[in-house]
Amino acid sequence: MLHVFKALADESRLRIISVLAQGDFNVNELIEILRMGQSRISRHLKILADSGVVTNRREGNWIYYALAPLQEQSDLAGLLRIAVQSMKASQLYEKDLQHLESLVQRRRALSQKYFDRVGPEWECLQREVLDSASYREPALAYLPADKESVVDLGSGAGLLLPALLGRFKNVIALDSSQTMLKVAADYVQKQAAKAAPRCEFRLGELEHLPIHDRSVDAAMASMVLHHVSNPANAIAEVHRILRRGGTFVIADLLEHNIAEMREKYADLWLGFKKSDLNKWLTASGFSVQKTEVLTHETMKVLLIQATKN
Repeated sequence: MLHVFKALADESRLRIISVLAQGDFNVNELIEILRMGQSRISRHLKILADSGVVTNRREGNWIYYALAPLQEQSDLAGLLRIAVQSMKASQLYEKDLQHLESLVQRRRALSQKYFDRVGPEWECLQREVLDSASYREPALAYLPADKESVVDLGSGAGLLLPALLGRFKNVIALDSSQTMLKVAADYVQKQAAKAAPRCEFRLGELEHLPIHDRSVDAAMASMVLHHVSNPANAIAEVHRILRRGGTFVIADLLEHNIAEMREKYADLWLGFKKSDLNKWLTASGFSVQKTEVLTHETMKVLLIQATKN
């Protein structure tokens, strides 16, 4: 542990740890948040990585840094909590969080602007990479059929909504784009007019769901987490809104290296490792029940069913 204490014995490195406690960021983002030079940040990141406190992953041309995954009760996890807590009394901590929030808000704004622009064309654009019909039915099969309510997180064009209305009494369609909600509402009206009154459309972010605690039985996140700035926070929010024993189904891209999807489709993540999603689910209080990987010509889709403990 001596090398860990040495790594933490520096205010700049404590600032980096406090920022990474809020999510994963690349070097350019850390430069913007911390207002430090690249060489300085890179040097501190190397020290933290060598000590086992920080890990990194490559996504296309970018390298993202994160706090090392740790057992909640481990000595190192406790030490990191103390390190982050010690920074909260610093004025730099408040400034860093303000810069971090500005960056995250810009990520969200760019994503929302993109989906407001593409609107009805989204399904056609998505087919350039993956036909949603290929994973939609398997994902729906992971949902319970005898529950009252479900929320479709990032409902997009609303293609899942008619099927959800056939399985649940009440459906909430949530999206961060008003344009996409309008597209989804029109689709439901055309495909399931009689059931449309049972579908409520809400504008909101996955990291701050406008839904009461323990108020829904199930949640579906279909091809939406890779558009979210902090998927771990979104997963924690889903845990908050689900009733005890509630079901959470994720359908998303398995990790890939097609970097141009960031620009073309407003992707913030180039898919996910199964281990990362499992880690975030477990940390939030879910038990993973089933996982499956669907292989297609250009992409692999990861399906996960989790239950709120």
